[in-house]
Amino acid sequence: MTGLEDDRAPGAPRVLGLILAAGHSRRFGSDKRLADLAGQTLLAATVASLQPHVSSTTVVVRHGERPESLGLPAQIDVVQAPEAPIGMGVSLASAVTELLASADPRHQRCEALALMLGDMPAVHSETLHALMAQARCDVIVRPRYQGMPGHPVVFGRDFWPALAALDGDEGARGMLKRYQQHVVVLEVNDPGILGDVDTPDALSSFK
Repeated sequence: MTGLEDDRAPGAPRVLGLILAAGHSRRFGSDKRLADLAGQTLLAATVASLQPHVSSTTVVVRHGERPESLGLPAQIDVVQAPEAPIGMGVSLASAVTELLASADPRHQRCEALALMLGDMPAVHSETLHALMAQARCDVIVRPRYQGMPGHPVVFGRDFWPALAALDGDEGARGMLKRYQQHVVVLEVNDPGILGDVDTPDALSSFK
């Protein structure tokens, strides 16, 4: 078990954390997932920030990668993206397809998944707690800071089949428009929801 499911409050929504980490860091100039942040990799720091707030955690990695090579515990759940570099939408769809087909009870009983990028280590714990508390099967919960939407986005299980049908490189952005009547916006005082790390200079701001 990779999350802290047994410590969650009785009746709390069961949310699976899904972290996308199969990109190629072209703007960063090297593999930013391995960049050092306080003695651990950037990806490991992001995973560690989310884990206490979800019932289990799955990380989407590149084809053929092992979690240990990314600074992650060997026992963490990973899904390998398709071998061909065919975009974030396809990587996400592939991962959600596996989750829908999973016989793992941790996956079967989840009401929602929290979709997070692998380079977002600074989202406040209070924000994550508030997002997971809003999770339901029939809503999409999205945080917003000073008018700007961010991550993680919590997709109720009713929307997983649509995630599994995504294509291309857009990710879930189009879905948020398509199902906007089901989107719950959570206003937060947390710039961390916007803080993905695209350059070394951006990483230095977290140190």
